[in-house]
Amino acid sequence: MKPGATIAFRTDASIEIGTGHVMRCLTLADALAAQGVACYFLSRELPGNLCDRITAREHKVHRLSPPRGVAAADPEGPPHAQWLAVSWQDDAAECGAVLASLDPDWLVMDHYALDARWQRAVLPERCRLLVIDDLADRPHEANVLLDQNLGRKAEDYNGLVPSSCKRLIGPEFALLRPEFAALRERSLVRRRAGQLRHIMVSMGGIDRDNATGAVLDALSTADLPNGVQVTVILGGNAPWLPAVQAKADASPFPCRLLVDRKDMAELLVDTDLVIGAAGSSSWERCCLGVPTILLVLADNQIAISQALHKANAAVPIGNISTGDWPAEIPAALALAQDSLSVISTNGAAYCDGMGTNRVADQLTTELLIARSATSNDGEDIWKWRYEDGAEQYYRNRLRVSLQDHLQWLNRALQDGTRKLYIVTHRATKLGHVRIDTDANSPEVGYVSICLAPAARGKGQSRAILATALEAAQFSGVRRFIADVHEDNTSSAKLFVGLGFSVDGQDGTFVRYTHSLSATGQTANGNED
Repeated sequence: MKPGATIAFRTDASIEIGTGHVMRCLTLADALAAQGVACYFLSRELPGNLCDRITAREHKVHRLSPPRGVAAADPEGPPHAQWLAVSWQDDAAECGAVLASLDPDWLVMDHYALDARWQRAVLPERCRLLVIDDLADRPHEANVLLDQNLGRKAEDYNGLVPSSCKRLIGPEFALLRPEFAALRERSLVRRRAGQLRHIMVSMGGIDRDNATGAVLDALSTADLPNGVQVTVILGGNAPWLPAVQAKADASPFPCRLLVDRKDMAELLVDTDLVIGAAGSSSWERCCLGVPTILLVLADNQIAISQALHKANAAVPIGNISTGDWPAEIPAALALAQDSLSVISTNGAAYCDGMGTNRVADQLTTELLIARSATSNDGEDIWKWRYEDGAEQYYRNRLRVSLQDHLQWLNRALQDGTRKLYIVTHRATKLGHVRIDTDANSPEVGYVSICLAPAARGKGQSRAILATALEAAQFSGVRRFIADVHEDNTSSAKLFVGLGFSVDGQDGTFVRYTHSLSATGQTANGNED
């Protein structure tokens, strides 16, 4: 990804919408910012909005105008068209002007009220579109579509997205903050005891219908194990916050209310059972193996609840719209308590917490182009080699002259066993990746990478290398080898983050290897 790369997000939070759409976009934006991308949010100032939360996370936000009056009905619009609070045409006009000035590389749209009509109206010419959806109920002009829910199939979007649209489907792409993956092992070890000492109640940041209060009422009359503690999680914009606090204070068991917490992963690690909404937070709990009693708060959560129930990865208690769901809590508690370890293991199998990296890498890699090097790149490659501070890690530390380097490059460009790539974005060169093959084993490539000054220290090396590896696989390379000096920890981290593993050592150099799958996809992981 280039210096100055820009990704815009169109998403809203409100009392009616909830906070989940903005929060998962913030998670993705944080990961992109770590790779040097500037992230801008376009979010309307609706009651319960999270614009201040966005700026607190050091992303820029364009606050769309508050609605004036009630928007006219849109009979041809999506089922959730009213969530926009203005007409789609007015929203498109306001957003289109902002996007034209930003000229973003990608637009990420996470909004049930918007569809292909809006997308065609606002999308700048060179901008690609990622749509985050859960419903498969309206058309999109998307380059990439993300639906992170269990049970969803790529073909559910047939006829709703272009045939060329790449579909990222399932919890392996769930947008979780990095601390969930970091704490996963510790949390899974804790589950082996199968004890119930700590219950969490988490019905989303808004909980418009006060499901939290009903759960506390049900727990007050339930037969809980001695010494059980209860933690309640709510957002600062939750309309029932004072009422929930009063119930927590009066409960017959130890109960605390936590508001706008930033340490959810840590809190979940110390939790034995969650009574929670069947929304996107389900994947946080699956990643950490936390058993859950699930309540459906909205129609888009029905499929999640059904899929997790079918997989014996959660215990459902129905839909908030039925009204009688609190009566199911005692039986659900007994069932969950008898199978905590089983539910934990089953849930953990569906989400490893690395989805945010996978999606971020998808966006940053597609910002880049790996083209074949030419003789005109020779001086740049020579300068990069001796300016990046990594000369001490080369096998051949002998400094060659520019003239000798240019002669070598001209020979190398004629050598069919060498693949020399320059990775660029628009007019900016970001680095050089060299892949040497053997005439007798053309499917095996030896990899080295050299970054341009414009890309150093910005977390971009993974996307640069991944782009070149993808180009090489199209020319037949299937197995990659990298020899890394044992003291070069940053390069070791880079290759491990792309799925390479240690395969021996030759003196001071550690060999890392990686084979592509049948589809040519490399593994993605953390770098820096």
